[in-house]
Amino acid sequence: MKKIAALLSLALLPLSALGTAGAGPTDGFNSDNVEYVKFVPFEVGTATGAKVVGKYFYVTSWKDFTIYDVSDPENPELLSKTPFVADTAQQGTGFRFENEDVATNGKILIFSQQLPVPDIFVYDVEDKTNPVLLSHLRGPGAHTAECVLDCKWLYTSNGGILDLRDPSDPKVVDRKWTEGMPATGSHDVNEVAPGLVLTSSRPIMVLDARKDPTRPKLLAVGDSEKITGGVHSNQWPNKGKDDIVLFSSESNATGRCNGSNGAFMTWDASKYKKTKTLTFLDSYQLTNGTYSDGSPAANGLGCSAHWFDEHRTFKKGGLVALGSYEHGTRFVDVASNGKITEVGYFVPNAGSTSASYWLNDRLVYSVDYTRGIDILRYTGKF
Repeated sequence: MKKIAALLSLALLPLSALGTAGAGPTDGFNSDNVEYVKFVPFEVGTATGAKVVGKYFYVTSWKDFTIYDVSDPENPELLSKTPFVADTAQQGTGFRFENEDVATNGKILIFSQQLPVPDIFVYDVEDKTNPVLLSHLRGPGAHTAECVLDCKWLYTSNGGILDLRDPSDPKVVDRKWTEGMPATGSHDVNEVAPGLVLTSSRPIMVLDARKDPTRPKLLAVGDSEKITGGVHSNQWPNKGKDDIVLFSSESNATGRCNGSNGAFMTWDASKYKKTKTLTFLDSYQLTNGTYSDGSPAANGLGCSAHWFDEHRTFKKGGLVALGSYEHGTRFVDVASNGKITEVGYFVPNAGSTSASYWLNDRLVYSVDYTRGIDILRYTGKF
């Protein structure tokens, strides 16, 4: 609830606090190897998260979801905007919180709503210009959800399983994916390869849902003793085959960085099939500064890591773009031994970055709660 209150206060800021008038917010502070390209307006105050599937960029907010054609990533083309008020009239609101991690395979898109009521909405998005609501299921919604096995199944962050083999008539499975597991829930569930699932939980878990997605098998766990904040999100590069696993943790409403805030972390997965464990390697935490030095003097949503994306060349190490609230987008390099080094940054003016996504080898889209979408160019080494 701290996050909701903080976001609402940011959304209610006067326009003067959001930057100068004109085409969009002013840019911000950046390292020499990061260039600010442009701003794409999108639901100031509630822009949340996104997913890239092929040449399309699916973005969600608390009010709607939007689809862009990103064939020309410096000039995204708006294809459609689907307002939630159109299909939630019976609720009396078009507000949905929060669906940070967009679940889609490019054919259907699932919006998992935690508040004001825990519902699931399934859309047909094959026609990018005209998404259509296929089904609305009351009750099984959660903070985040993840497609499993090409969106034939859905795992929600609170342990729920939905059968989406007929997306027009989804079924709630009378069993949770957490049953018999050492963790009872997860902030985020990530399918890193078909049927191979990595959970952002305590402890971290690797699950195998390939044979029976209603009864996933526990393959490995990761010790959570060195994690500061709540385990937030993860990536396992190269479709679960890389030796290094990436995680972030989150801490909300922390006005100042204090050493216990959310972090970006690396884990050793090189021997997990034999040892059944993931081993902690390194942690990168943010610090406060003077803005001009690349770090904000204070934080609103929190001194914290958030959603991130590894560069396509990542192999036993490499470059990562990390959304980090008022710290904007951080570019970090992961060495082959898992050690993390910051190599670049973009700190937006009056911004709070939720997530960063690589569109190609150089361009990053950063979805910002208070600004919209910032397009950045990384000019450094990778």
